[in-house]
Amino acid sequence: MSSLEDRIECKELLNKVVPVEEAVKQVTGHCTVGISGFTKSGEPKVFLPALARHFARNVPHARIGLFSGASLSEEVENPLAPYLGRRGPYMSSSASRKLIHAGKIDFTDVHLSAFARNLIYGFYGVLDVAVVEVSRVRSDGSVILSSSVGISAEALTMAKKIILEVNTAIPDYTGFHDIVLPAIHPKVGWPIPITNVDDRVGTHQVEIDRNKIVAIVESSQPDYSVEFKETQPTETRIAENVVDFLLHCRKWLGWNHRLPPIQSGVGNVANAIVGELYKSPFQKIRFWTEVFQDGMMRYVEDDEKFDCASATAISFSRQARHEFERLFSRCRDRLVLRPMWLSNNAELISRLFVIAMNTPLEFDIYGHANSTHVDGSKVINGLGGSGDFFRNAYISIAHTPSVRRLKDGRTVSCVMPYVRHIDHTEHDIKCLCTEQGYAINTEIRSGRRRAEDIIEKCAHPHFKPLLREYLRIAGGGDEPRATDMSILQGWWKEYDDACRCFPAPAQAVA
Repeated sequence: MSSLEDRIECKELLNKVVPVEEAVKQVTGHCTVGISGFTKSGEPKVFLPALARHFARNVPHARIGLFSGASLSEEVENPLAPYLGRRGPYMSSSASRKLIHAGKIDFTDVHLSAFARNLIYGFYGVLDVAVVEVSRVRSDGSVILSSSVGISAEALTMAKKIILEVNTAIPDYTGFHDIVLPAIHPKVGWPIPITNVDDRVGTHQVEIDRNKIVAIVESSQPDYSVEFKETQPTETRIAENVVDFLLHCRKWLGWNHRLPPIQSGVGNVANAIVGELYKSPFQKIRFWTEVFQDGMMRYVEDDEKFDCASATAISFSRQARHEFERLFSRCRDRLVLRPMWLSNNAELISRLFVIAMNTPLEFDIYGHANSTHVDGSKVINGLGGSGDFFRNAYISIAHTPSVRRLKDGRTVSCVMPYVRHIDHTEHDIKCLCTEQGYAINTEIRSGRRRAEDIIEKCAHPHFKPLLREYLRIAGGGDEPRATDMSILQGWWKEYDDACRCFPAPAQAVA
């Protein structure tokens, strides 16, 4: 562990170091705060819980706006949730989720690349305070971020006041970052000159106005771990099917052994796919993704298997973090961390021929996918970056178990007649995959033909007859939708009965 004096090279800024209990007073009860943090990495782990304690004691009616790159740890966000009035663009806090559903927090669910640009354009109004975790303050006052970038550079640029949380318990991340800000109208944005995953076009540091710094606090709290469950057989079969599809594409599209760059979402299925990909014939694999996570660490020491990676955050389990720290210098040479407007940038995703792989909650027989809302109304976490990648990818793969088990004991189909909330349309997705198989959506064909293929190849056998029956009763049209309520109510009753008498245990999903 380094000392605070070691990490703050600009000695005049040592005068700004204060106890966190003093620093939180810079945040008033109705201001807007932009913070570092992306998938539990690089968040202000000391400041935000202290702010919650301050509000509880002194400003119980506080309602602030809180903007981050993506989700924060529950340890950080849950205590603050009662004092949030606005939240965006992504969260995984159980406390925030309940308040959003109760209508007490306005939640903005936006494509991540768009949110970062909208923030600096001024669409969300004035940013009063930026609170950003850094691993070093350089002699000129510029800062080196930590394990995530997200919207940190935009927040530091836009905010009226800056509070830095210098984390002395983490490594010095100098050399990991590639910092560039988006252009603001009327200045014309420049074509981003990135043609390879490991190209760099910006700076290691974030330049800031030192006069805006009102406080610096010390942290010695490592990132909270992302704990993954043991890979289940269903997840392994999904991974095998995804890799089988990629091998099909290799022959079909002439890739040989050079796989296009991979984007992989966060979670158990994503980790299973990355693990299965490691066993595949593909060599020199490149990742152009949002989060560099557990399954990717095994690649770092294998020069035959791994080339390079670009992300906006590093997010690990406890064991993988130890591996990352052991291989820190090697990771710095092979991994670059960018602002999320760059990691999720449409221009770059398209130019680099990125293969996007993400797990929606469900998809329907016509190829529309729901990633965000249970029953069409209850938000889970948010859209995140899946839309950025699905819309612009060379090949987009939506993978999910064919069924999921609810807490009430029912087992529901993840392949539905229609999804009640559409995040990704059939225009965005080129392959739908479950443990049952995969359906390719690249041909010129009608919605009805597409539905027949998805039912046959992706649906669980228990639900296939019902899905075929729905397609029969739905009537005519390109994507037939049943409208006769007397018939439709009967179908839904049969479906509910089928959910209650599923013949075998399914993998539980909350």
